[in-house]
Amino acid sequence: MSEVEATSTALDTTALLDRLGGWQGIVDGAVPPLVFVAANALAGLLGYDEQALLSAAATAGTSALALGVARLALGQPLAGVLRGLVGLLLAVGLALWTGRARDFFLPGMVVDGIYAAVLTVSVLLGRPAVGCAYAALFGARAWRHDRHLQRVFATATLGWALVYGLRFSVQWLFYRNDEPELLALAKVGLGWPVTAAATILTVRAVRTAS
Repeated sequence: MSEVEATSTALDTTALLDRLGGWQGIVDGAVPPLVFVAANALAGLLGYDEQALLSAAATAGTSALALGVARLALGQPLAGVLRGLVGLLLAVGLALWTGRARDFFLPGMVVDGIYAAVLTVSVLLGRPAVGCAYAALFGARAWRHDRHLQRVFATATLGWALVYGLRFSVQWLFYRNDEPELLALAKVGLGWPVTAAATILTVRAVRTAS
């Protein structure tokens, strides 16, 4: 059995999705943004426009901390919550600084745009990021000498670039129109579910090619 064949048998969709956070990742990523938008809108409806962003920031932060406490009580890993908390602090800080709720989503949008660009460039340089990730995860570098696998990894990498480009484009549309509610829905809907689908398709493509 070749190196590529041996490592391809180790590819397990469920295991890879678990590495991305699984259902825990969905909850940890979705709750704080939705809570932020809901709290901001509610404060506005109640006539507390000046305190709306501060209330939304405090509520979103509290929700993230509550998730962390729940994970700790259940003995679950806190890595996802901690990563989310760092991103949340950056997003909340930017929104409070500018005074605009939509800027809560700007850091994530910028990251998506950077990922899309980096993934595309990696293909142009002949080092598709998906292939490099495959080698890092499974210690397999034989794909670099296999033209068919090179094409598969290049195609998969461009697919991921499309995913991040789509996230950026859709959110930018709502950002430009100052629609934080739709931004929150786009962030959640184009987040973990799309990542899971792209992961499954990537794993299947690699298995078939190997």
